[in-house]
Amino acid sequence: MKCVGILPMAGLGSRLQPIGFSKELYPVAYKNRHYAISEFSVRAMIRAQVDEIKLVINPDKTDLVKYYSKYDAPIGMYLFKSPSLPESCLYPLFSLSDEDIIMCGLPDTIFAPADGYVQVKKSVEAGADISLGLFKVADGSKFDSVKLDKKGKVKGVKVKQSPPLSDWIWGIWAARVKTARKLAKIIYYQNQKSGEKLLGLGFDKLAQQKGVMMTGIKLSHDYFDVGDMEAVVRANQVINKKFEF
Repeated sequence: MKCVGILPMAGLGSRLQPIGFSKELYPVAYKNRHYAISEFSVRAMIRAQVDEIKLVINPDKTDLVKYYSKYDAPIGMYLFKSPSLPESCLYPLFSLSDEDIIMCGLPDTIFAPADGYVQVKKSVEAGADISLGLFKVADGSKFDSVKLDKKGKVKGVKVKQSPPLSDWIWGIWAARVKTARKLAKIIYYQNQKSGEKLLGLGFDKLAQQKGVMMTGIKLSHDYFDVGDMEAVVRANQVINKKFEF
């Protein structure tokens, strides 16, 4: 059994453009130096002792390939013109065994605590089929809100619903590969009018399946989706106080 981190980097990052380079390389100041935004996710996965980190990269993003080909970490890359975020996350499953564990997140986010991936990984190792790392936000209707029962089992996930199920949203997740394959099948058959496939809807349907144990781990109030310039400014204001490598 091995543990593999997956980071989807196949999107165009149009909300943050024009910046002249891939959004995953956006520089964030931390302790008197700059880091690429995606490095926060990479380093958080390394903290969880992954055997490999698989980057799913749009072939047009040659700057990402160059940057991470020199990175001192066990990184593999897949060049994939992905039609959607969930398909990017789940693309590397063909190379893994059913009992392996995957950990997934978003490369344009920053979160605390630094051991977030450690916690969701431990939940899966302890018996959960899939575990969502949750963050409390001011307005859950802008994200994928999550409802838990008293034992921490996920009862539902709703995508940008008002009112939200709660002010807790998922930001990272871990799963056994055999459960991720079930999620991939759900995603494949999603029928969205917009044509966009959504992880949140997949999580919601998977949570309703008999025999699937989906847990939610409440991590913190510190989560930044740095998808636009306003979010970048907010993140830079607090990052040196809240985050650690």
